[in-house]
Parts: sequence; structure tokens; C-alpha cells
Amino acid sequence: MAVNIKGVIKGSIFSILVTMLIIFVLSLLSYFTGISESVINACVYAAVVVGVLLGAVAVSRAAAGKAFVHVMLVCLIYIAVLVGISALINKGIAFNSHFFAVVGGAFASSFLGLIIGK
Repeated sequence: MAVNIKGVIKGSIFSILVTMLIIFVLSLLSYFTGISESVINACVYAAVVVGVLLGAVAVSRAAAGKAFVHVMLVCLIYIAVLVGISALINKGIAFNSHFFAVVGGAFASSFLGLIIGK
């Protein structure tokens, strides 16, 4: 079986949209309530995990074969989009603990999504 590029792109877009929706809700909560910034930061990490997890589950269920390859491609596209957005906003990439936490969380949640999806 060949890699389903359409499915990988759909899964990546789904992951990014879920993450953006959760972050939007968190920003509204932050604006209208007194939730501390440290709690919001932890929730943003959780939003990345949930977004990648749901995208990985969807892609692994849809992939007839080579689910691992499909899920890893979704994860890599997701990370590439995040790196691109970060580079545009911050005018460069900061390879710090936050960057590695997001990348590690994305890979870990994609593996978990693969397991749940299959």
C-alpha cells in the first residue's frame, strides 16, 4: 500500500484546527477570568497533545496499512507548521526547553494515537 497523502494532509489540518480551537478557548478564558498564566501555559501544552492525538487516531484508523508512517507524517507536518509559525512570529526559532517539550509531546501523543487508533 502506498502512503495516502490526502489522508495525511487532512489529519494534519484536523490536528492544527483542534489545537487552534482549544488555544482560542483558552485565550478567552484567560481574558475573561482570573486564570494564572502558568495554568494557561500548561493547558497550551495539553492542547498540542490533544490536537496531535486526535489527528493521529483519525489517520491511523483511516490508514489501511502503514499506519505508523501515516501518523509520523502527520506529526512531522504538524511540527513543521508550528516551526514555520514560530519563525514568522518570532523572526527565528528558539531551540529551548519549550521547543523540545512541544516536539516531544507531539511525538509521544502521535505514538499514543497510533496505539488507540489500531
